[in-house]
Amino acid sequence: GNTCLYGATSGRLFAAGQAAERFAVRNSGAVTVVEGCGANGCEYMTGGMAVILGPTGDNFAAGMTGGMAFVLDMHGRFETRVNR
Repeated sequence: GNTCLYGATSGRLFAAGQAAERFAVRNSGAVTVVEGCGANGCEYMTGGMAVILGPTGDNFAAGMTGGMAFVLDMHGRFETRVNR
């Protein structure tokens, strides 16, 4: 569902499938691997690590100041969805 890992400070999540909108928002310490996410993924993230093995929605990483996000972009669409 929406807001999975919102404000997470620790832990791990490995999901077979896509996360919905606002995935890992304000994540400050959790480690996660998912097969894609909806809009606003990793927004305001300050720590932790997110591995997205598939598509993302719009506004990915808006306000992200720390942590690491790795996105597998098989279709070349990520450039238009990331918020620099």
